[in-house]
Amino acid sequence: MSYEDPGAAGVINRVTIRMPYLSHKTIAKVERLGSMLVVSPSTTIRVRRAAEQLAVQFRRETRYDFAPYSADDPEGQHVVLLPARQYTIAYGALYCGAIGIEPAAMYEGWEHPVARAQWVYLHPYVRGEAVIGEVWPLVSQRWPGVTLAGPFTDAGLALVRSLVRMGRHPADLHGIDVEKLH
Repeated sequence: MSYEDPGAAGVINRVTIRMPYLSHKTIAKVERLGSMLVVSPSTTIRVRRAAEQLAVQFRRETRYDFAPYSADDPEGQHVVLLPARQYTIAYGALYCGAIGIEPAAMYEGWEHPVARAQWVYLHPYVRGEAVIGEVWPLVSQRWPGVTLAGPFTDAGLALVRSLVRMGRHPADLHGIDVEKLH
C-alpha cells in the first residue's frame, strides 16, 4: 500500500482492529481448552504475540495507559485465545478474543490465592454473540473459582452481571454485590 503521507501507514496500522492469525503448525503444541488456546508464559513467542495484539486492542478501546499483557514479560499471566467461529481458514485460525487470567491472585483477608480474569477482549465483529458466556464454563473448570476483576467498562459490567444471572459467576465479588456496581 502506498500513501502520500509517510506517516499514514503507521497511523492506519495503529487504529485498525484485527483478529490475529495462527497456523495449525504454529499452535500444534499449545495447551487447549476445548477449541480455545491457553497461552502460558512458556508458550512460543509467536503465539504470545497474538495474545499481546488483542491486549493492545483492549488498551486502545478502554483508554488504559498500558496493555494488560506483554508477550515479552507475561508476569505469570495466562491468556485464553478464542477462535473465530465464522471465519474459517484451511491451515489455521483467526482469534477473535482473549481472556487474561492471573492464576494465583491474592486478595486481602484471603488465606489462599484464587484465579481471576483481569481483562476480557472481543473483536467488534463478535460482540453481542454471548461468546464469553459460552466459554466461561470451560474457563472456570480450568481455573476453579475464577472471577472477573474490576474496574469494569460498561460492557465488562454487563458481562459479569450476565454470568451471575446464568449462575456462572458469584454474585458477591469479594465482598461487593455485583448488582450494586456502576
